[in-house]
Amino acid sequence: MTVIDSSLRNEILNSLKKRNASEIGVHCHIIKSHNKLTESNFTLKQEINDLKLENQRLIQENVELRKSSGTGMPSTTFSVDKYQLFEEKLSKAKDQVIDLQKSLFEKAQQVISLNETLKEKNDSLSLKEAKILELENKFEALKKTNQDLEKKMAEYEEKIKLWKDEKVESELQYNCLLQKFNKIKEEYQQILTASLRFREEQIEKVNKLNELEAERIQHRLKEELLKAQTDFTHINLNDNLMTIGPSNQNMKMSSYNIPLVNRAVYKFDCNEGEVNAIKYHRNGKYFATGGGDRKIKLWELKDGKADSIGNLIGSNASVASIDIDSENNLIAGTSFDFACRLWSLNDHRLRMSSGDVQPTHTLTGHTNKVLSGKFLGVMKVVTGSYDRTLKVWDLMQKACIKTLFAGSSCNDLVTLDSQSIISGHLDKKIRFWDIRMDPPQSEICLQGKITSLDISSNRNYLLASTRDESCLKMIDIRMNQVTETFCCEEYKPAYDWARAIFSPDIDHQFVCAGSADGSLIIWNSISTKVEKVLKEHNASIISLAWHPQGHHLVTCDAKKKAVIWACK
Repeated sequence: MTVIDSSLRNEILNSLKKRNASEIGVHCHIIKSHNKLTESNFTLKQEINDLKLENQRLIQENVELRKSSGTGMPSTTFSVDKYQLFEEKLSKAKDQVIDLQKSLFEKAQQVISLNETLKEKNDSLSLKEAKILELENKFEALKKTNQDLEKKMAEYEEKIKLWKDEKVESELQYNCLLQKFNKIKEEYQQILTASLRFREEQIEKVNKLNELEAERIQHRLKEELLKAQTDFTHINLNDNLMTIGPSNQNMKMSSYNIPLVNRAVYKFDCNEGEVNAIKYHRNGKYFATGGGDRKIKLWELKDGKADSIGNLIGSNASVASIDIDSENNLIAGTSFDFACRLWSLNDHRLRMSSGDVQPTHTLTGHTNKVLSGKFLGVMKVVTGSYDRTLKVWDLMQKACIKTLFAGSSCNDLVTLDSQSIISGHLDKKIRFWDIRMDPPQSEICLQGKITSLDISSNRNYLLASTRDESCLKMIDIRMNQVTETFCCEEYKPAYDWARAIFSPDIDHQFVCAGSADGSLIIWNSISTKVEKVLKEHNASIISLAWHPQGHHLVTCDAKKKAVIWACK
């Protein structure tokens, strides 16, 4: 037991003794009175007994005197006087007995009341003793609790000391890490600068390779021209670019009569990975594909096969969409790396200006993947992104000149003229925009999220693909309402950016789309009936493009395959 415990116990015991002494002192006179009454009661009882004995003796003497009074007269006078004296004593004794009995009764009553008071005091004392015992138990419990708290306090003091040491150590580590961070930050800046320099060098190397490829193509063309000059039979002018379509005489067919493709004539590996986008040049001489290998590849159909005529590189993620500006010889490709890039079709290069850190035709500003990009008028591009915005870019100023807030992720868009845009979104709405105004001019809500949009050749109808409903909707732009619905059991889009297109004739005679099971479905746009369900792909069809002349169709899937379809 410690010194603090001993002093506390002595202090509690002294306070209890003082309390007991103060309570006993209050009732001390009652106890003394009780003792005096008990002694006086005992004395009175002795006197009563003596008086009773004396009374019996006197009565006995009286009886004897009465007996003797009948035997002799001489002593009569003496006996009478003596008898009277005894009678007086007896009377006094009786009075004294009565008084003593009254006094005894009073004393007994006092004794009873004192006993009751004593009992009450004893009960109170018992309660106080029980309370003292309870307090002692509490004291022991508090003492134990105090010991536990002292142990915990000692442990906490040790922990506080340890925490203080750890705090000092953490501060030292923080200072060291801060120095390392500053050093790494400087190294990062150096690496970033070196990376940008390396990127510029790589782009220059790629551009040189593209120049060599272009020179090789030019050299090959010169050789073919020289060979053609010596042998005119080498080239049959009546032959088509490939054997899959009709002759050149039939190429200039009526735009109102597009033949229905019904068989696969050539299948080849396109991009490495999924092929998200395909686009034909307006003259139909070649088409471009883009996908998961971060490249845009240019293809030419020759002798029934697709020959690669160039690769456009520079994207840092999958290419999502492609558009071609034939007037300015530019090709635009949007990407999952939040950017849109433009290449020159003349030399297949991303051009660099002196002093520029980024390529001048890399459009950055979106904060999420860019799913669609289209040329808008002269030297302008509009892009739609998953960051819920549409951005209009001026290629001359090399900057974003307008941001349209759609409120939902954009999967695809089309342009009507240099001011009008139509966008399809994940919130199941098609929005019609005028870039001179911020809010959309009108909206059309469908029953599923929009995966693709396509505009008819006469610019009057819009084709929208909805993934949730697994159907196509044809919308009359002049009335802003759905006029036709195309659906079938085989059609089910596999991706949020799976495309559907019109045929290129003026009457948009057919609409077609690819399904998740690799089926190609072609509908008649007038009767809305399914004309053909063609199966050649082993993976989901994502993108497709019709030749501008309409005599064949190219489809691409999620496993790098491309298929060329033609009529028999």
